[in-house]
Amino acid sequence: MAKKQRTTGGPRPQRATPAQAAAGRKKKFLIFDLPERSYQSRAERELRYQRRVRIGVAVMVAVSLLVLLGAVFYEQVIRPREAVTTVNGTKISTRDFENRVRFTRWQTAEEIRQLYGLSGGNLELIQQYAGTQLSNLQRPVLMGSQVLDQMEEELLIEQGAKELGIKVDNAAVDEQVNEFMGSIVGLSAPQRQTPTPSLTPTITVTPLVSPTPTNTPAPTLTPSPTETATPVPTNTPPAETPTEAPTVIPTETLVPSETPTEGPSATPTLSPTPTATLEPGQIVGTLEKAADNFYDEANDAVDVKREVVREVFYYEALRNAVLDELGKTVPNEELQVNARHMLFAFNPDNTSDPIPPTDEQKAAAKARADEALAALQAGEPFADLASALSNDTGSAAQGGELGWSNPEAYDPAFKDAVMNAEIGAIVGPIESQFGYHIIQVHGREVRGLSTDDWNTRRQEAYSTWLTALKDAAEIKRGDDWIDRVPEEPTYDSLLGDILPISQ
Repeated sequence: MAKKQRTTGGPRPQRATPAQAAAGRKKKFLIFDLPERSYQSRAERELRYQRRVRIGVAVMVAVSLLVLLGAVFYEQVIRPREAVTTVNGTKISTRDFENRVRFTRWQTAEEIRQLYGLSGGNLELIQQYAGTQLSNLQRPVLMGSQVLDQMEEELLIEQGAKELGIKVDNAAVDEQVNEFMGSIVGLSAPQRQTPTPSLTPTITVTPLVSPTPTNTPAPTLTPSPTETATPVPTNTPPAETPTEAPTVIPTETLVPSETPTEGPSATPTLSPTPTATLEPGQIVGTLEKAADNFYDEANDAVDVKREVVREVFYYEALRNAVLDELGKTVPNEELQVNARHMLFAFNPDNTSDPIPPTDEQKAAAKARADEALAALQAGEPFADLASALSNDTGSAAQGGELGWSNPEAYDPAFKDAVMNAEIGAIVGPIESQFGYHIIQVHGREVRGLSTDDWNTRRQEAYSTWLTALKDAAEIKRGDDWIDRVPEEPTYDSLLGDILPISQ
């Protein structure tokens, strides 16, 4: 008999349908319940796609604009303020550097253009006098390097001038501007009165020596192309002339005018154009107008402001102020020696040969010097022997005469000889770096310097001062300074119409 199933009082569970059972089995394999996709028409799907495309395009445009604005902001605001170099911690900005390069390129081209007009387009003459400038204009990096050198030097001068307590005012800058403009319009700018030392070349005899007046001709200090310079002075570098302001070749205007003469054969002659005498105020007014025109031309040509151009004249005024200050320490007289000599060079074909002489060369030069000394002692005239035997062709043409000169300019061995020799005595052979010398000293005197000599000493003092500043300076150029050199205005835009590169 079958057992009766046990029941409870609750509701009987319903049996799942096949569909529900299948759904239950499916859920066992799913982690998440996926929403059922609602039905979308084709038009709705296209609209949704287009909306996504528009959003993507808008995002890309916005990013591009941000990048572009960032680049523009960098180029227009940040980069111009970045330092291209620093001098003892003081920076030269990219903007100032670029402005100076553009102005220098334009000003250089203007000078060449004027030379072109003055020479009538003579290419050989232009190449002779402006070949370096033409080459620089065609090589922007080279000109940029030169400009940067100049600007670094200007900062050093400004810093050094500050240590000396030197300042220049607008009047000093205007004076430089007027001097430059005067060279353009053919007027002499009125000068401010400044005290200058008296440089009358009087002779003060020292009580230690007995000077012997001579009537010997002064030697020429400029060697001819086929001659070598007097070999006894040391190779002192020439004094550095601090002229950085732009220069323009002044022109003279001559107009033909017929000058009547008695008789039938009156011929036209050229005479200078008569000009009225101008008062200082009129001259200054003319120069100021010329300066305004110059500023405007520079601005129109290369987009540099008035301040950029005046900065060039400011530094020129500052150099002059430093020169004046250093000139106060330069004496207007010095001990000089008047001597004559014969040189028997180690290398007669090249008296300035830097290669050390061989023993054979030394022996040969010494033998020739001994022979000349023996001839002197036998009564031969010094001048005749010097003219015939001396390898210093410059002084040989003057009978060996060197004239009055500062002994500091000579080779150390030669200097010692002329400073210690008895007046009138013949000494030698004295060995120097050039060869053997036979020397006769006419006299030693403290002599007043001429204006030219005093200016040379002042330039030497300036060069020494500037060299010391450079040696102690900390100059740091940016690694990318070459990338900051502007190439505009280009050579073609400046001179291509009259001097194309093909020439």
